[in-house]
Amino acid sequence: MVIWAVALVWVCSCEDILEVPDITGETVSILAPTDGSVIASNAVGFNWEKVNEAAAYRIQIAAPDFDNTVQIILDSIVQEDTLGNVSTRINQDLLNGTYAWRVKALNSDYETVYSLSSFRVEGDENLDSTPPNIPQLAAPANGASQSNATVNFSWTREDVPGTAERDSIFIYSDENLQNLSTKALGANKTFTIDLAAGTFYWFVKAYDTAGNESDPSTTFNFTINN
Repeated sequence: MVIWAVALVWVCSCEDILEVPDITGETVSILAPTDGSVIASNAVGFNWEKVNEAAAYRIQIAAPDFDNTVQIILDSIVQEDTLGNVSTRINQDLLNGTYAWRVKALNSDYETVYSLSSFRVEGDENLDSTPPNIPQLAAPANGASQSNATVNFSWTREDVPGTAERDSIFIYSDENLQNLSTKALGANKTFTIDLAAGTFYWFVKAYDTAGNESDPSTTFNFTINN
């Protein structure tokens, strides 16, 4: 008896290998703000035309320009979303002043050169874009223990000139800050509440009416033994 062995050979054509399109010769067309424009609002919309085969865009905003930069306001990459779409617009709040912005398109292997535009913002002179100071926790002290169910919280924070500020306190029942027990507004940088026995973790954040917010304070813990 003769047994024939047949080997199956899978042939992969080079045509099956996806080639990344070269976009280095493309140009990103800026739609707004265009060069020399004056924006009458502090909320500035940046948008540009789509570049075919681009998988992302890099956007930078500098004050007053990129040759004599005092501050880089933004350096961000807009990526494809889960549907494979790439946004061609971002929004950024800016103080009054002179700015330059630039954008380029990218894919996995190639990128275009930057397209550049300069503009001025002449919006609200009283715009408040300064976040409140970070609260400093005072009591209960970190690691404190008490038998009284009534807990008196206090913290300090120097107000920043501008719009009205407020503090929110966050109290958690776990160290990973997953189980929020209480969230409330402080009054004159204090807060009082009755809690059951257990160990709690707390921090405070400050907000203002202009929409700015501080970073969270450090997190303290305390234990109630009742």
